[in-house]
Amino acid sequence: MAFLESVFNHLVLPPKLPGQRDIDIEGIEHNILNRLIRACDTLGWLTGQEFAETWTSVGNSLRVCLSTNTGRLERASMLREFCKLQRNDLITLYVAEQNAALLIRRHTK
Repeated sequence: MAFLESVFNHLVLPPKLPGQRDIDIEGIEHNILNRLIRACDTLGWLTGQEFAETWTSVGNSLRVCLSTNTGRLERASMLREFCKLQRNDLITLYVAEQNAALLIRRHTK
């Protein structure tokens, strides 16, 4: 129950914040990403063909985020994803030291 409560606290920012840092922050991050991926899959199915491609693209971007942001940025996983980067795809890299995200997409004319 404590893990689910931690996930909830990260999603909704409750009025009374916990007094200490979360122990399994990486597990919480993966749990949130997996929930978002499932939500994209569900929305793609529910909204029909008109929006399916959009939700598939968002879900794929979240999957890439999940595979590249594993505690720290690894050269091998980043190179793998850069090689697979297609038009309209997005790579999200989280830089923990800066508490910032870098969004990368391929621009084609």
